[in-house]
Amino acid sequence: MTGTDTLTNPSTLEIKEGNGRETNSRVDYQPRTVSDSSGYGWVVGAVKPWPKTYTLEEVGAHFRASLRGSVATLDGILANPNLPEDQRASTHFARSTFLNFEGRAEEAYEDLSLARQWIEKQSSIAKDFLYTIIYAQGVTAMRRGENENCIECRGETSCILPIAKAAVHKNTHGSRLAIKHFSEYLDRFPEDGEVRWLLNVAHMTLDEHPRSVPMDRLVDIEPFTRQEHAIGKFRDIGAYVGLNRLNQAGGAIMEDFNNDGLLDVVVSSFDPTQIMGVYHNDGEGHFVDRTSESGVSNQLGGLNCVQTDFNNDGWKDVLIVRGAWLPSSLAMRPTLLRNDGGKAFTDVTIAAGMGLPLNSIAATWGDFDNDGWLDLFVCCEQQANRLYRNQQDGTFEEIAGKAGIAGGEGFVCKGANWIDFDNDGWPDLFVNHLSSVGAQLYRNQRDGTFENVTKRMGIDGPLNGFSCWAWDFNNDGWQDILATNYCRSVDACVRGMTGQPHTEAKSSLYLNMEGKGFRDVASDVGLGNVYITMGSNFGDVDNDGWLDFYLGTGDPSFGTLVPNRLFRNIKGKKFADITSSSGTGNLQKGHGVAFGDWDRNGTLDLFIEMGGAVNGDKYHNILFQNPGNSNAWICLRLIGTKTNRAAIGARIKIETDGPEPMTIYRHISSGSSFGANPLEQTIGLGSSTKIRTLEIFWPVSGTTQVFHDLDVGQSLEITELQDVVQPFARKTIEFSEPN
Repeated sequence: MTGTDTLTNPSTLEIKEGNGRETNSRVDYQPRTVSDSSGYGWVVGAVKPWPKTYTLEEVGAHFRASLRGSVATLDGILANPNLPEDQRASTHFARSTFLNFEGRAEEAYEDLSLARQWIEKQSSIAKDFLYTIIYAQGVTAMRRGENENCIECRGETSCILPIAKAAVHKNTHGSRLAIKHFSEYLDRFPEDGEVRWLLNVAHMTLDEHPRSVPMDRLVDIEPFTRQEHAIGKFRDIGAYVGLNRLNQAGGAIMEDFNNDGLLDVVVSSFDPTQIMGVYHNDGEGHFVDRTSESGVSNQLGGLNCVQTDFNNDGWKDVLIVRGAWLPSSLAMRPTLLRNDGGKAFTDVTIAAGMGLPLNSIAATWGDFDNDGWLDLFVCCEQQANRLYRNQQDGTFEEIAGKAGIAGGEGFVCKGANWIDFDNDGWPDLFVNHLSSVGAQLYRNQRDGTFENVTKRMGIDGPLNGFSCWAWDFNNDGWQDILATNYCRSVDACVRGMTGQPHTEAKSSLYLNMEGKGFRDVASDVGLGNVYITMGSNFGDVDNDGWLDFYLGTGDPSFGTLVPNRLFRNIKGKKFADITSSSGTGNLQKGHGVAFGDWDRNGTLDLFIEMGGAVNGDKYHNILFQNPGNSNAWICLRLIGTKTNRAAIGARIKIETDGPEPMTIYRHISSGSSFGANPLEQTIGLGSSTKIRTLEIFWPVSGTTQVFHDLDVGQSLEITELQDVVQPFARKTIEFSEPN
């Protein structure tokens, strides 16, 4: 792409004479017209389509070359001594966005200052552009402060809202500049809620909030910090245990990949130049980077990943999807990695028949035809969706069109989950779209096809859907649906955090009314706000028997600095935001989320793959250590024989004894469409003293196993059609902070 092409990218704002308007000798300044200074849109626009056949390494090299070439082109333009001043200013602005993409915030700020100098010399020329520059100066300076304090000098409380004393910025220059520019902006446009919030955050990083914030610009976060139903403070121990990888947005899996009874971690990255990561739990309190030994050093890029056992050999495999957010000319092939006995992975994508390039962010495994082999639905943003039917020989047949779930033009599929909403033993499909098409629900007709029952079942949103999942949040034995809405309004998000009304669209929590229909109860249970959700997942973090959930938040914009959120389920009646009291509200971008008991002590910990869409917005991955509780628990590992070996789709029912007897339901899956929990189920039992009855329903054999009088606090392996439970050893890992 030439320099001219780069500068006429749709993201570019043209600086030219005649844009300013004067009213009674006063310049009528215009608010910002660019809301993102990360450079993401610019770089994507500068990437040439790659050839029909390519390797992932060639894609990575292609991205690097496009970025270098674009910056070099802009440097060449600026070297022209005869360049008109308006074009020089425009080129400095363009260059700043590419530098921000690379993480060179200080240099990007210098370019913005040079562009501003020319604009301010004019009387009524280009005044429409001045406050775009001022906004960009503010967020660029803010990012510099984050780089120098939260990235380079990371502590376990870095970037967590409310800002702890230990996380106050020591290098203050970035936040000071940000305050200066955000104040300038608000002098002219005081109603901009995002800029007002960023001004407050900048003051927080300097321990000057609320005292130094002008009253008319103060955002009072006391309602956010005043949270009931606290369960204790989590600690980010990622840096201590070997999970401190710095990366862009990506996927996350917690799973036992070498069958040693310990949960390992696998991550992927949106960055097409960064390889996936494989981290083995050593059982001694650390994760060991085994990426190279695992044979995946050529697996670059991939915004999401999920585990499976596609060949029923007892070893968990990995699928990586790629191409999300990119134009169709930049589609990328997925990768199916076969687990070879827990020692290494082999890329079998082409042999399996899955090599077609796609633009995808999500995929979900389920046995839709109940033949005992897992099939795969792949969400596509620029193409028809894919349904790969497992042919039981290591290959797959694509049949989405025949099955009636291919979608169509404009669907922009962002999330999907298999759900047996009518409890007939056959998995149905829920699909979430980032478009006016809205979410779709398909009923499995048991003959290889699906019927669209969206309207009949009461599904009417969200219109801008993103990640989603199926769960039984109220323990009534019927799977419900949580479908997030990707409203990106920072102002609306902050309003919700601080107890103020907003008018933006919300996410949907669909209550399953015993298979006859769904009712959206999001507002009724306290989930009527905006969260700017990307990654997500669910798990019972307090072992009370009710499923809680965590949202990773963000978008490509540097200005989207809002906390990731943790919600506690209050007995299936409402959800309480416990983000502040739990210490889990990191302001950096959160993506793949996984709940898992990594230290084998019976409580679920929380892993988040962190980082934004560009190199300049990277962050370290997080492992939040559960503070613990006194509630009972049990861990179940299911093995299918007629049902797929991973037991995906099997249903669990537990009835307990104790002071408050409970009935608890769980369904085997990896959870949300953006993040992957382990397939083993760590189930909280509240104050229970005994499991009176445990039932396992296996969908393919149609059988239900029943066990009685089981002790709590143990780990059990249960195999389909075998009437015994087999305890498996779980050595508790004693985490100790390094000296």
